[in-house]
Amino acid sequence: MEKPKRSDVRVTGVTTWLIPVETRVPLKFGHEVLTSVTCLRVRLDVTSAGGTKASGWGETPLSVQWVWPSDLAYDERHRALIELSLSIAGAWSANARQGDPFELGHGFQQEVLPGLLEKLNAGRAPREPMPWLAALVCASAFDIALHDAFGVANALPVYETYNGRFLNRDLSAYIEPEEKSSVSFAGRFPG
Repeated sequence: MEKPKRSDVRVTGVTTWLIPVETRVPLKFGHEVLTSVTCLRVRLDVTSAGGTKASGWGETPLSVQWVWPSDLAYDERHRALIELSLSIAGAWSANARQGDPFELGHGFQQEVLPGLLEKLNAGRAPREPMPWLAALVCASAFDIALHDAFGVANALPVYETYNGRFLNRDLSAYIEPEEKSSVSFAGRFPG
């Protein structure tokens, strides 16, 4: 295993808030109308390999009608989104990995989130399972907070860290070009 960069971070704490918000105007999604939404707000505390402690913030609306269109009752879907969000918070709290926000977030999305969704849906059987889109939206507030914390820990706007100096892997670790494409992501970074 490679020696960690001083900029790499490890999550050391997670705090969540569920904030009720009334919309200014009703929004229609399919056959449902949204007049209020619960916003999931997250603070992730991190410590860098260099010993710097920082916090980052993320927020997303748990927009039930948009992420989980269904004939199921709104309250049932809303409670499930909150339950999954709290499970995600627990999983991030237990995550001891260290790295940059791309590798940590990608690893979480590929290795942890599917199991959390599977567990939630197993407890819901035989009712309609929560879709992957809903799980991704629940996870997004944590990902936003992780990127924010990484920038704070490194005393830079986070977008200035999206290069080889701070990221451990180039885009080829995350993106595979189409088979017939001549595009290569090796050596390329989001910045």
